[in-house]
Amino acid sequence: MERRKRVVCLLRVMLAVPIVVAATVVGWYLLLLAYSPLLRVKWFSDRTRRFTKTANRPMRRIAGTRLGMLYFNLGALHHIGRRSGRTYVTPLSAYRLGEGFVLGVAYPEVDWCRNVLAAGKCTLTWNGKEYALERPELIPAAQAMKAYPLLVKPFVVGPGTKTFLWLHPADRTQSEEEK
Repeated sequence: MERRKRVVCLLRVMLAVPIVVAATVVGWYLLLLAYSPLLRVKWFSDRTRRFTKTANRPMRRIAGTRLGMLYFNLGALHHIGRRSGRTYVTPLSAYRLGEGFVLGVAYPEVDWCRNVLAAGKCTLTWNGKEYALERPELIPAAQAMKAYPLLVKPFVVGPGTKTFLWLHPADRTQSEEEK
């Protein structure tokens, strides 16, 4: 009888853990979904932008790795500052569109986007691989939405992201000549 109680208790715990994990994931999803429309308010958006500059430091460690793929396809964008000439690494969600990648421009004034447009090229570390990218072009949301999975689209539409940067792969012959 004692053994049977232990087995029943163990089964209850084994059944409860997946339920708790699923409820936690759904809770976080709904919380993030509720947060994203607030980014349309300029005051809130400015403070979030300042906070993300600070939060980017620890995110750079997982950006571009397989672990980073679990967090909205987090990749590491390597770009050169248009005025300083310094190399920067910015963690961003990157999704495949055609042969290249599409990146959402969340705020109207984004330094990484201006830097990439000025340089005309950058490198993206995504899923453990490096991609040389060039020919950046700003595209409308309707065209970019083709790249985003269904569960991610509310996070893109919610804050009112209207501009996206589409980066094309660098020509292999050109990159081989530079070496």
